[in-house]
Amino acid sequence: MICYKEDTKKTMSVKEFAYQYGIGLNKAYEIVNSDDFPIIKCGRKFLIIKSKVDGWFEDNIGRVI
Repeated sequence: MICYKEDTKKTMSVKEFAYQYGIGLNKAYEIVNSDDFPIIKCGRKFLIIKSKVDGWFEDNIGRVI
């Protein structure tokens, strides 16, 4: 029997974000560099807060990025 561990990570990388939302990596970095995007920056690494992303998209409907 194979047991899969439930995804309990609270953050995702820019690459994971781009894949999950179906956008290109360049556009993902553009979005991540927005002033109000929910990230934690650790050195050069961006950690995107999963629980805040959908809310950010809802707040920015109609905005051109």
